Amino acid sequence: MTGNLATRRPETDEASAPPEAFEAELSRHVVEARTRLDPPAVSVPAPRSADGVAVPATLRPDRDAPSAELLAELDELAGAVRAIEAAGEDDRTHQVLCRIAALVTTGVPDAGWSAAEEIDVEVLRAASDAARGLQERVAKLVERLDSEDRPGPAAALGSLATTLQVVVVVADLELFARARR
Repeated sequence: MTGNLATRRPETDEASAPPEAFEAELSRHVVEARTRLDPPAVSVPAPRSADGVAVPATLRPDRDAPSAELLAELDELAGAVRAIEAAGEDDRTHQVLCRIAALVTTGVPDAGWSAAEEIDVEVLRAASDAARGLQERVAKLVERLDSEDRPGPAAALGSLATTLQVVVVVADLELFARARR
């Protein structure tokens, strides 16, 4: 057995899991970036000595703390991504966006998959546009994090930006394939 037991996931046979078991999990990237940017406070008991309680050392200087504006921007992005993931029956566009994101996690689907799943061309186009808009928003935030020298959160959001780029490409390729038929 290898790996850290605290972070290891149970061993499962993903190949035998039904397609519905794969979720896009787009919001986990934003949550990871938020956690890397502003880690949760850790309660450290004050050290004791013969003279009494000593003042604990500051683990993170205030000058390295992220701005409230940046944290709010990440929180807004997280809310937007969660809203997309929680799309109900009425929001077919966001459902298709999440479906494409889930499909690309297992490999780019063959042309014609949207017709087989009875997805309307206009919904597919709207999903592509929604993914493109969200990807541009994420890319701007990644640029800001890079300019503020915050590589950890930028890397977490960079993977989301890449995923959304792939979603756009897959949706656009599917639109081209459907137009040829």
